[in-house]
Amino acid sequence: MKKSNLILVVFIVLIMISSVIGFIYSPQDNQALNQNSISYKGFNFEQTTDNRYVVKINENQVIFDNNPNDLENIILPNIQITQDKIYLIFNPEEKDSNLDYSIAKLYYTLQIKGIRPVLACSKEENCPNEFPIKDCSNEAFYFKKSNITNIYKDSNCIVLQGDNVNINKYVDKIDLALIGAN
Repeated sequence: MKKSNLILVVFIVLIMISSVIGFIYSPQDNQALNQNSISYKGFNFEQTTDNRYVVKINENQVIFDNNPNDLENIILPNIQITQDKIYLIFNPEEKDSNLDYSIAKLYYTLQIKGIRPVLACSKEENCPNEFPIKDCSNEAFYFKKSNITNIYKDSNCIVLQGDNVNINKYVDKIDLALIGAN
């Protein structure tokens, strides 16, 4: 009786181990991963569980809130960064968590590309003391909240004008250009 119980236990353990190994090495898992990624202009974007897209650049992950294919209709002005630093200008009265997020995404991508981003205010009122006051006489990305949606060049600035959703799309499009996927 004891010998038959031992055989049954060994049999059940073998089934459990083979099930775990089969689950780990299942080809269906690889297919699921491939279904959650898109290829765009030579880059592989993995879709996350929160419907964002991540691409690896120099061992760093760059996050996109929009599918790169959905940004095709956005036409960027000519972006030329000729200095090792660039200003990210905003109106301190328009600043909120959504604008902070968009600025942070661009800030991070610029850093990955070896460009030093510097936060700056468009005017002195309500501007934190540590931020300089800048305008478009310096190379900059200028974030403007507005009911009018547009991205354009003004002197040395690329102006991102619109609501939070459109500004975020512009940042994603600029990030694509910065990583070379534009």
